[in-house]
Amino acid sequence: MARFSFKKRVDTYLKKKWYSILSDIVFVLLLVLLIIPSTRTEVASFFIRLTSFPPSTLDIDDQIKINNQSKNWQILDMEGNAVSLESLNDKPIFLNFWATWCPPCIAELPGIAELYEKYGSEINFILVSNESRAKVRVFSKKNNFEELPFYQSNNVPNDFASQSIPTTFIISKDGTIVLSKKGVASWNSGRVEDIIEKLISK
Repeated sequence: MARFSFKKRVDTYLKKKWYSILSDIVFVLLLVLLIIPSTRTEVASFFIRLTSFPPSTLDIDDQIKINNQSKNWQILDMEGNAVSLESLNDKPIFLNFWATWCPPCIAELPGIAELYEKYGSEINFILVSNESRAKVRVFSKKNNFEELPFYQSNNVPNDFASQSIPTTFIISKDGTIVLSKKGVASWNSGRVEDIIEKLISK
């Protein structure tokens, strides 16, 4: 009886439209990929990327100038050289806090990479992780992000303090935070490019 019932269910299922069966197969494959540790982060990042949106600038009343602690904040580049925001060229700053284990962070990196390719000579891009430089180097090589300017730091000034990652700030030449975004965003967008173009021209 059970065998007959099972066969009947299979026959009924196979009478479904081909695209319904295909969507079921895709759904099962996605579940499997999300269960497997080695593919979980990549799959999650892909879907996060699909649902991310461009950020908006802060209202004028919410924009603040970074203090001296933030300007003198020391971060290390991938060679171990100390850098401060104050020591950078007189350019706007794109400051992103991220981690290699964070799917939303990984999801927005391709957009940041595209933005960096367009504006890397006109904006100081700073991507900060509290992980070891060795771990970040391995990650960047594996995922073809070696051109991105990654930095390492274990402390964060109050101006940039956040309980979540990714968190991103866009800072004008005079040190004003014009954009503050917690969570994933679509960075390679017309809206962000407009923000950057205005900051470059000032």
